[in-house]
Amino acid sequence: MVLPPSAPDDAPAPADRALHERLRLILRLGEAGVLVLVDGARHERLGSLVRALMADEPELLVHADATQLARAPKGAAVVLVPDAAQAGWLNLERPILAERSLRVILFSDAATSAALARRAPDFFHWISHRLECPPGPWPPAVWDIRAAEERCWGIFWEEGDLDETFAAALPASTRVRVSAAAPYPALVEAIRSAESHWIEAREVDSFFELRRLRWALVEAGWRSPLATARVVARGRAVTSRVGGTGLLQVDSRRMPLARAIQELETAGAESAGRLAALLDLERGAVMTAVRLLEAGLPQAQLDDVARAAGDPMQRLGPLCSAHGVSPAGGCGTFLLRTNLAPRRAPRFRCEELVSERRWLDAARGAIASGDPIVAVHWAQRALAEDRGSIDAVRTLGVALAEGGQLAKAREILREAVAQHRSIAEHELEENVALVDDLARVIQSMDLSGARPQLEEALTLLDEHDVEPSAKDADVLRGLAQLRISVGDLTGARTRLEEASALLTRMYETEAHPRVAASLRDLARVLFAQGEVPRARELLEQALRVETKAYGDVHPRIASSLRELARVLFAQSDLPGSCELLERALQIQLRVYGTEEHPAVADSLHQLARVLFAQGELLNARQLLERELRIRTKVEGANAPEDIRASLETLSMVLLSQGNLAGAREALERAIPMLERIHGTAGHPEVAIMEANLGSVLLALGETERGIALRRRAYETLRAQLGPDHPLTRDMAMRLPRAPSQADAVEPHAVEAVEGTPEARNALGS
Repeated sequence: MVLPPSAPDDAPAPADRALHERLRLILRLGEAGVLVLVDGARHERLGSLVRALMADEPELLVHADATQLARAPKGAAVVLVPDAAQAGWLNLERPILAERSLRVILFSDAATSAALARRAPDFFHWISHRLECPPGPWPPAVWDIRAAEERCWGIFWEEGDLDETFAAALPASTRVRVSAAAPYPALVEAIRSAESHWIEAREVDSFFELRRLRWALVEAGWRSPLATARVVARGRAVTSRVGGTGLLQVDSRRMPLARAIQELETAGAESAGRLAALLDLERGAVMTAVRLLEAGLPQAQLDDVARAAGDPMQRLGPLCSAHGVSPAGGCGTFLLRTNLAPRRAPRFRCEELVSERRWLDAARGAIASGDPIVAVHWAQRALAEDRGSIDAVRTLGVALAEGGQLAKAREILREAVAQHRSIAEHELEENVALVDDLARVIQSMDLSGARPQLEEALTLLDEHDVEPSAKDADVLRGLAQLRISVGDLTGARTRLEEASALLTRMYETEAHPRVAASLRDLARVLFAQGEVPRARELLEQALRVETKAYGDVHPRIASSLRELARVLFAQSDLPGSCELLERALQIQLRVYGTEEHPAVADSLHQLARVLFAQGELLNARQLLERELRIRTKVEGANAPEDIRASLETLSMVLLSQGNLAGAREALERAIPMLERIHGTAGHPEVAIMEANLGSVLLALGETERGIALRRRAYETLRAQLGPDHPLTRDMAMRLPRAPSQADAVEPHAVEAVEGTPEARNALGS
C-alpha cells in the first residue's frame, strides 16, 4: 500500500503561530495578573511555546510544581504544567495570583483540566481565557527522521503521529506500507515494488520480525550493509534491542518535565524548567546539558544554545568537544544529528550470504536462527540452481521438517539417502548427517520407526574410528529417545549424559546452545525419574543459554518453555505453567506462521491440561477441540498416541462439564486407537479407558453394556497386574455386583483412579 506524499509545508503551523501571538498579547495586557488555560496541552509543543513567549518575556518561568508560584517574583510570567494531585493546593492558594500579580499560563492536558474542574472549582473559575493547544509533531522526532533520511538504514517508531511527523520532516516523502508478519516471499516482493520510497514496516513485534525484514530488504535488492535503506519499523517488542540493530529509536526519549527539572537543578541550573522546555524535554539533550553544567559550563551559554531555533543537539556538539564531555543517551541520536557520515549498520546473520546469492549457506543460517519458513524458501532457490546438490536436498528436508511439513521432509530425505548410499570414506560425515536427519524426521512421526536409521548412523561413526563430533552427540540423543520409548529411562539417561559431556568437552563450556539442547533432553528424563528439582535447574539453565544465543523468538526457546511448564505443573505452580505455555504458543505461531504444526498441537494439549486443572473447563475444551483439528490435518501431528491422548483428556473435560454424550463419543474413538498402539485389547491402559467408558454408559442408563465393560476392565487388570495391585483392588471395589447397583457408580470414579500415582507408575506414564 503506497501512502500519499506528506503536505509540502515545513514552516511553523499557522495554528501554532496564532496561539503564540494570542498568548503574547494576553501577557502584555495582563499587568495586574491573569490566568490562561491552554487546554488539551501536548508536552511535545511546550518547547516551541516557551521559545515564542521569551521574545517578550526573557525571564519567563516554567514550573511543574504549583507551590513554586508562592516564590515567583511579583508580576512574573509563568508557564505552569500541573498535575491533578496539585488541585487542592491550587484551590486553597488561588489568591496568590492576584496578590503577586502573576501572569500564569496553565499548560494542562485534557485529563488534568478535567480533574482541576472537579477538584479545584474555585480556582478554575478564575480562568480568564481558555485556548486549545494545536496538534503538532515533537521537534526531536522531526530532526531524527531528517537525520535518518541520509545517515542510517531506518528508524524504529514507538509512539505518536507518524503521518504528522513525516509531514513536518520530509514534506515530499511517500511511504509504502508492508507487514513484517506477511509470508516471506510476499514481503520480499512488496519491498522490491517500493523502489526508492520509504518503507513503513508494521508488526515488527520482536527481533524475529526485524531480522526477517532485514533479510527481505537484502533479497529485494538493497545491498548489505544497509546504510540508508529508508525504513520505518513499527511494533511493540523490539525496543530493548534496537540499539544493536542500526535503527534510530524515535519518540522514546521525552522526559517528564518534573524529572528534567530535578536533574538540571541537581547539576546547578537556575530556571531549570525553562531550560528543560527549550531542550524540548529530549532525554539525551537534557542529560547532555546536565553533564555540561557539571563540567563548569555557564548556564547562560546553555540558555543561548537552547533558545535558538533549530536542533539544539547540533549546537551541543561543539560545547561537548570544547569541555571534554561525552553526550548522553548512547550517542546514537547525537552522532546522527551532528555527523554527516552515515551510521554503519551492523550486519545481521545471513545478510552477506543473501547479498551474494549463496542460498544454501543462507538456508542453513536461517534454520539455525529458528526461521524454517525462510529456510525453505532459500533452500528451494539453492536447489533450483543446482538440481543435483545433495546438500541442498538435505537442507530443504531439514527446513521442511522444522516447519512441520514432515511427510514432504521424509520423502525428500529418503530419496537423498538412497542416492547417497554408496559413498567414499572421506564423505562419511555427510552420509551420517543424511541418515541422522532422516531418523529425526521419522522420529517426529513414529518414534520406533527411527531405530534403523539411528543405529546405522552410529555404526558408520564407530566403524570409521573418527574423532568424536557433534554428530555423535546428535545420534546419542536420538538413541536416548528410543530408550525412553521402551521405558528404559536409565539407558536414556546414560546416553544423554554422554552426549552432554561430549558437547561440553567440544565447546569447552556448558553455555552453548547445543549443550543446552542436550541438557533439556536430560532434564526430561530426570523429571520422569522423579528428580524434579534437578530437572527444573537444568531447564532454567538451558533456557538462559538459548535465550542469549537465539533471542526471545526461536523454536528451541518454545521447547524449553514447554518442558519447564511441565515441571512447574508437577510442582503445583499452575499459573506459572500456564504463563510459560502461552509464551511458547506465541513463539510457535510467530515462527511457523500457522497453527497447523505438530509442535503447536502439543502446546495446545499441554495448556488445555493446565486449564483443566485450574477448573477452566470451557477454555480447556476449546483448546482440545482446536488441537484435534490440527492433529487430523497435519501429518506427524496425527500419530494415534497423540490423538488418543487428546481424546482422553477431552473426555475428562466433558465429564466434568456433565456432557456424558460427548465424553462417550471421545472415549469410543480413543479406545480402538489405544488397542492399535499396544497391539492388544488386554493392556492395562486399555482397561482403564474401558472402565471410564463403562462409567459413562452407566450414567447414561446403558446398564448392561456399562457393567460388561467395567467387568472386562477388572479382568484385564487382574490378569496383567495381579489381584493385589492397587489398581485391581480399587477396580474391584467399584465394580457393580448387580444391575440394581449400577446407579451408584459415579462416572468420575475411574478418572480418579487413573490419575493416582500408582496408576501412572504401573502404566509407565
